[in-house]
Amino acid sequence: MTKRLTEILLLGTFLLMSFGLYRSTAAFPDMVQGSTATYIRFLALSTGLLCLLEAGLWIRKGAREKGGKLNMTAAPFRFWSLLVLMFVYSMLLEHLGFYLTSVLFLPVTMFMLGARNAFLIALTSGGVLLFIFLVFGKILGVPLPQGSLF
Repeated sequence: MTKRLTEILLLGTFLLMSFGLYRSTAAFPDMVQGSTATYIRFLALSTGLLCLLEAGLWIRKGAREKGGKLNMTAAPFRFWSLLVLMFVYSMLLEHLGFYLTSVLFLPVTMFMLGARNAFLIALTSGGVLLFIFLVFGKILGVPLPQGSLF
């Protein structure tokens, strides 16, 4: 599959999704037509407009640049290890909870993807988790997965 074909398929898929999302709001109950439905329409229109903008840029660029073969696995070890790590992460979420699983997942993933500075790995992991805790846990009150072992 070429990069050009992949871009066409992705743009088409996102355009169809945004159209379907916009159309689905008509079936929402009357009590949420002014709030939730409006927000979802905004998301659908934004996504659709960004897809059309990208399509225009792609067409303009496409005349000058030929798409090569799509190479999703230029670094196969990193690709497959990331897939395995994401699977293990999703399996551990139920048992260890969000924070403990993320404390394990983030540094290992960064190391597998090429980061070698331990201080920056720790700082980034801690910063991401602190941000998630403050924004989702404290400000928005979103319950994150709790572990069944602890």
